[in-house]
Amino acid sequence: MIARIDLSIIKDVIKFLGSERMRWLALTLTALLFLFTRAPSTRLTTDPVLYAAIARSMADSGDYLNLKLGEEPYYKKPPLQFWLAAASIKTLGPNVLAVSLFSRLFGLGCVLLTAWLGTRLYGPRVGWIAGLALTTTYIFFRGSGTFRLDSGLTFGILLAIYGYFSSSKRWGPPVFFLGVATAVLSKGLPGVLPLLIVPAHAFFSSRPDSSSRRAAWMAWSPLLLIPLSWWIYLLLADGAQPFHVLIDDLMKRNLGAPSRLHAFWRNYIELALLNYYWPWLPFALFGTWIVVSELRRPEKESGRRASAALIVAWIAVAMVSSALKNAQYPRYVFFALPAVSILTARGFIPLVGEKYLAWLQGSVAALAIAAAFIIACFSSMKVLKTNEQYYAIKQLLDGRLAPKSPVPMLKLKLDRGGTVQLSNTEKSAAIFFFARPVKLVSIDEIREASVKDRVTFLVRKDEIREISSVLPLERLFRGPDHLVAEVPRQR
Repeated sequence: MIARIDLSIIKDVIKFLGSERMRWLALTLTALLFLFTRAPSTRLTTDPVLYAAIARSMADSGDYLNLKLGEEPYYKKPPLQFWLAAASIKTLGPNVLAVSLFSRLFGLGCVLLTAWLGTRLYGPRVGWIAGLALTTTYIFFRGSGTFRLDSGLTFGILLAIYGYFSSSKRWGPPVFFLGVATAVLSKGLPGVLPLLIVPAHAFFSSRPDSSSRRAAWMAWSPLLLIPLSWWIYLLLADGAQPFHVLIDDLMKRNLGAPSRLHAFWRNYIELALLNYYWPWLPFALFGTWIVVSELRRPEKESGRRASAALIVAWIAVAMVSSALKNAQYPRYVFFALPAVSILTARGFIPLVGEKYLAWLQGSVAALAIAAAFIIACFSSMKVLKTNEQYYAIKQLLDGRLAPKSPVPMLKLKLDRGGTVQLSNTEKSAAIFFFARPVKLVSIDEIREASVKDRVTFLVRKDEIREISSVLPLERLFRGPDHLVAEVPRQR
């Protein structure tokens, strides 16, 4: 009897949590948990720490018109998210949460706009599942939960599509063009995607296109000059050099990839789809069949054909643009994920059925609330994480080196050219976490300097044994990738 009562209570609770209002709150809470949990302890590696260093250089110098890594100019990406991160550093301080804040907020905006777009095209059930699928996609929450530019790009694309579907309202056209501007200023050329896929929807749509509406779109189109002005500024300030850098970056090739076709298959089929898209992959495949079938239906179902054309064009353009780069990574398909999520939701509903959807929504709500409670109550386990190790190194260096002086680094590993070079990650981590540049030093330079005073420097952890055999090292602190070491003054 008690078990029946308990089961009845559980059913009522899940039914309540799966109600229309609660399920959208649950989706938002789930997205917040995926994007913001442990935000201050997120480790910045490769590109994210490079972007963080550029943002910190901007915040420290007050120069918002020139992207720089320390004193080196940086031309490979547009400025929008660096501006936002620099402003966040000014407000919250130079920490990981500050530099990744807008990437996470853009990610949250992507979830909500994807849910809205799915609802607009196919109804609220598809919209809700699309938002959940996007939130729980590995490439999405990993890319949005650090300082990368993909969530800003994707948010701008979704904002533009929101403006397109709101074109009957006075603010529709300017929102569309501002969305394109946001996308382009976030990550460059892929941001023009709305200009390529919206005509596919319009071609199959039966909506009338009045002359006044066309005039409104033309009147607001000069907003596209906003992102263009950035490259005009670069041309006037630095000549053709920024464009040579951009072309070289576009033509850069992954080392070890035998061919572009092999790289495409490996990164986008094996990794992005077959490896990273579980458990949604079967639903995505079935949804693909449904949407392609709808695209081939007669004119009387023009609404569904137009929706299918938008989704198919979106994914096709994203895949082609990703494949055009010589260097390819699974994350390059990030800006196709909202369309893939809607495709997934189209396959999910008929396979799972309406009967179990309310249970799924209620269960997700219950799990999200439980997860929020657990994180709030049990997340204060004291472990020295990667970022805290960097901050500890900064305190150690500040006590031993003159303010703003470079951090010496002793490095033995040769690059492919047979020379010792600092990596971008090493230079970026020093600028962002230590507020100092880093410089290479040799064993002879350390020996010579130790005659006058103690010498504090960084050493790669995998080289410490070899260096200890030739220098009298004292190990001060072990960081994520390097040791802080010291050679005492030689008397």
